[in-house]
Amino acid sequence: MTYAVILSCFFLIYVFFTTQDANVKLLALLGSLVIFSGGMFFSLTPVVAPMHIPLYGFLAYALILKKSRFSEELSAFPLRMGLSFLFVTFLLSGFFGSESGFHGMFTAARLFLDSYGFILAAYLIAYQCDYEKITDLLYWPILIFCAFGFIEAALKYNYIYAILMDSFPEYSGLLEKGSSDMNFHDSWRIRTSITTMHPTTLGALLTMLFILYLPRVKERVYKNYFLMAVLALAIYLSGSRSAWVCAALYLVFYIVKSQSALVKMFFLFFLLVGIGYVGHSFVESFSADDRGSSLDMRQRNLLVCMVSFAESPIVGHGFNYMSSIVERYDDGSLVDGAMESVFFNLMVEQGALGLLSYFGFVVLCLWLFHRLKQYNLTVAEVGSGITVMITIFSLMSGTLGNLHSMSYLFVGACLGMLCAKKEKSEQNDEENVVEDSV
Repeated sequence: MTYAVILSCFFLIYVFFTTQDANVKLLALLGSLVIFSGGMFFSLTPVVAPMHIPLYGFLAYALILKKSRFSEELSAFPLRMGLSFLFVTFLLSGFFGSESGFHGMFTAARLFLDSYGFILAAYLIAYQCDYEKITDLLYWPILIFCAFGFIEAALKYNYIYAILMDSFPEYSGLLEKGSSDMNFHDSWRIRTSITTMHPTTLGALLTMLFILYLPRVKERVYKNYFLMAVLALAIYLSGSRSAWVCAALYLVFYIVKSQSALVKMFFLFFLLVGIGYVGHSFVESFSADDRGSSLDMRQRNLLVCMVSFAESPIVGHGFNYMSSIVERYDDGSLVDGAMESVFFNLMVEQGALGLLSYFGFVVLCLWLFHRLKQYNLTVAEVGSGITVMITIFSLMSGTLGNLHSMSYLFVGACLGMLCAKKEKSEQNDEENVVEDSV
């Protein structure tokens, strides 16, 4: 079984580098993130993970063998200034942080590429992709992936993750190798993770797939309704309350956005009434100390982070500093195992510059999707929806696993498809102008 997993890993990588179909190449890149996302490594010093091989291989291939074309595509990349600013803030936090000097800068650069590199790679690949083709290709993989989640929930044991963790020489996930309790179940909720590091990561991934596929419901085809129902059930079984909230919020937005102003007002009224009835019990669920990450624990997290932020408010303490805080205060009084919001991590590790660059990048992405929506409204709405919902998700539950890498892949793919449509539209306009002049 171990050899089968390793071979499947290299098969994905082989497909990624050899296929001529950009849609298949993009899905192979996504597959490397989804299947091998749970803390599996070939080596820890240096860090070599199977999910990063396609990314670094693609960027190296584009930079070395397709240098002139890569330079042209990079100069037209709409996020180049935003990513440049982010990269500088990463380097500053690495240089002046706890791992000071060039070692800290190397760590920062590697962390930047491991996450934000996917937005560039997906953008370049998706220039030749099609939204309908991608969602068609994803149909059966999504059903199979969710089926593994249903099996995990029924058996209360994650067999597929146990196989994956035993198949690589290095492992640094949250579940213990060889444990008889291979799941994240709580006494009050089912929690599934399938191939991801944590149910929170799975919830974020399923929410993005839910947003990606929701526009296909307009086609009124039975199989699309079935897939959305499967995704909704999988989101519920993930046990991620942040996923429940984000998926529900986007579904409400999607239903209401095309309605008249009067219908929107009535819907808003009933929504507020519903929140009044349901919201109290939902807040109580978040407030209970024995039910996951409580509000009280988040308040204690904020207290610890504010103290650390005051010590280095501009560039923060550098990367991996948060783990030392968790170790220092993880006695149940201030911290309980982890920090539960990307906001906490940013303010401690990257300071004010990190917060500014992160949320500024989110605003830039939304502005670009708004500008490009005239070329394909569906793709623009999917891209902006994923950007907003994953930002809310990260603020509520942090960025466990490779949550950010997966979200950046979706954002980059949407931008690539929109920019390709824009370029094609401009070429058609130029041809029409020439024909008119003749």
